[in-house]
Amino acid sequence: MLIDSPRLTAADRAAWDRLAAYDAILARDPALARMADRARGVIAEFAAAGPCYASTSWGKDSTVAAHLLATSGVDVPLVWVRVDQWENPDCLLVRDAFLSRYDHIDYHEITTPATSRRWWDPDDGTHTDTSRTLKGGFAEASRRFGARHISGIRGEESRIRRIVQARWGDAGPSACRPLGRWDATHVFAWLHAHDLPVHPAYAMSIGGVLDRRWLRVSSIGGVRGADKGRAEWECRYYPDIVPAHAGGHA
Repeated sequence: MLIDSPRLTAADRAAWDRLAAYDAILARDPALARMADRARGVIAEFAAAGPCYASTSWGKDSTVAAHLLATSGVDVPLVWVRVDQWENPDCLLVRDAFLSRYDHIDYHEITTPATSRRWWDPDDGTHTDTSRTLKGGFAEASRRFGARHISGIRGEESRIRRIVQARWGDAGPSACRPLGRWDATHVFAWLHAHDLPVHPAYAMSIGGVLDRRWLRVSSIGGVRGADKGRAEWECRYYPDIVPAHAGGHA
């Protein structure tokens, strides 16, 4: 279920509908259900080993991971580490839609202050790195719920993640990756199969020009990736957040 948004153009919606037709086909593949059963088993085994929590950003991967957790019978806290005044506002719509259906889940939010520099801010040396800002929120999650965590990280997304997946498999001593072996096609198919809420950012593809697999729901204004088209994308789709003077240049 793609969350509707006035930010989407007619061309965006048409491109999404074309891809959704493929999602519908893949959603009927029995192999997908077997992959999900395996992932639930990984979650259950990891949770049985000690205190832990599951993290979410309300992006495609972590929403699928949250669904597998919610339907696994395992009682593990689900935590969203939010960055104050930075987060993509459409994440709230995904959150509300998901929790309205799975209200039995033990859900928590931890908000950290926005101390990092946005790509349109001058680099005056007074800001901290975005990863450090988030690190504080995850440190608090570890304090509350235990240092071990479950995430929607997938090996397909980066070389480093593939290396980690090869080294530790679906779960190591401190981290569980139930979707580690999944491709984005599996993720979108599972979202379609279970009518799960999908962040509208994945349809903000400039009418299909951009590959939805690599679109992100991360906080608006983050420096990482701004020089590789992220800044222009944010200016196009979130002009109510990006200052008019920014002009799409990181």
